[in-house]
Amino acid sequence: MKKILIKILLSLCIATMIVPAQVKSQESAFIDSLSTIDKELRRYFPRWKVCEPDIQFQIFQAFSLIGFDRKNLDMQNIEVLAAPKGPRDKSYDILLISCGEESMNTVMIDEQINTIADYLSGKKSYNRKSARDKSKRYKRTYCYIEIPPEIPISAAHAEAIQNYFEPTDVTQAITLSLFDQSLKIGETGFWIKSIIGTDPTGYQFWSAGEAKIVLKRPLYINNDSKTTKQIPYLINAYLGGGYRLTSGLNQGSSMFGWVPKRTLNTGPGGKFIGGLDLHMPFHPQAGVHLNVELPLETLDQRAIEMNSWGSYQTRRIGFTREHKYFGNPDVTLDRIVPVLRATGQVTLFYNLWLNADRPENFFRFDLGINYTDVQEYGLYTVLDSNGLNPVEHIDRQNIAGIGLYHPFEFQDWIYAKVDYRSQAAYPFSISFQYSNQILLARAYMPILGNWLLLEGKYSTPLRDARPFEIENFFMISPVLRLTI
Repeated sequence: MKKILIKILLSLCIATMIVPAQVKSQESAFIDSLSTIDKELRRYFPRWKVCEPDIQFQIFQAFSLIGFDRKNLDMQNIEVLAAPKGPRDKSYDILLISCGEESMNTVMIDEQINTIADYLSGKKSYNRKSARDKSKRYKRTYCYIEIPPEIPISAAHAEAIQNYFEPTDVTQAITLSLFDQSLKIGETGFWIKSIIGTDPTGYQFWSAGEAKIVLKRPLYINNDSKTTKQIPYLINAYLGGGYRLTSGLNQGSSMFGWVPKRTLNTGPGGKFIGGLDLHMPFHPQAGVHLNVELPLETLDQRAIEMNSWGSYQTRRIGFTREHKYFGNPDVTLDRIVPVLRATGQVTLFYNLWLNADRPENFFRFDLGINYTDVQEYGLYTVLDSNGLNPVEHIDRQNIAGIGLYHPFEFQDWIYAKVDYRSQAAYPFSISFQYSNQILLARAYMPILGNWLLLEGKYSTPLRDARPFEIENFFMISPVLRLTI
């Protein structure tokens, strides 16, 4: 059935692309049609990327010697379009070979690289050892990567995705990792996200002591035909809330014992989270991003459960101040509790595709300001109202020498980020962020196809680390990405 469908599609393609006989012969029209198969129809044919270095070089040299423009050639982006011969013959008929933006049709392949085509099709074994193995006869024995028909790696697919973990060109999508979990709600364009950490401030994973749930909702459709695939909406709004994390304090006996423990906390009253992505109607690639995270409750004197709060000693190396509690002369401070309060960013961004016709290489640039507020609270112990049991409290109003960390210098305000994404044979991404004088690097790469990936994050302060900061924090996570 699959073979019949392929033949039908190929016939329809040839019928629609063939030129009048008075201009070209029927044979040449057939040849030309193979080099101009519609991109939407290609996904129904077997396709694969070539990653064997020697074959890549030979094909690149052949394209160059024939006279193709070397500026349009890409040795790392060689794609083969083929058709199966039959159930018994495991080799293929090669219909098209693309190198970068240029393509060879069947006649050119037979004339110029017939031997290489035999390797590509599986007619001949590229590996000499496999050639003597009858079980591997008529199989491709070189390095190649299949392009699944249901998820083609094509120009249109690359255009449609700015965030690989939040694809906009599918009906349903779910992404699961230790860092965050995302769910696309049908064709509404709505996303529900659960996030651990506060990456925009440089405090990734549980180093921030907080997590959040956010709803992303599109507000205005992009009607610009040139950019609507990659930027379907001009305005996206974010609304959600943050909550305290109790993980990461004493994880020595847990499966995350190798991850540095945290000291920073967030308040028990939760946070309001709101944001906006506004793309410029006259140039949708550029825009403004706004994010605000505000605590919903003031944190004055209160009793706490110390085993769920990170803290450090009142005196630490590098501290010249002595913390004193003057609310009650009979009370001494035990430890200091740092709490992350309000944060926010306002940035200008720009999305850049290096080649609009084949947009597999994508950059995003962000530049703006960041605000981060961390307040110290003193921890002391007093007896309960009955005078029997000790109760731990925190306070900052009645403590001398207590710390407040918010932007003091110009560098504290700067927010800058560069994000690169490639979706060629191996979809991967790498980004670098400077915010709150902290460097945060992030990268991901595929493990199995495009549904199982590995993501890693590394953060380190570029100034003297504050008492609640982790000097070198590296964390990795598998990522499950499913789309329908």
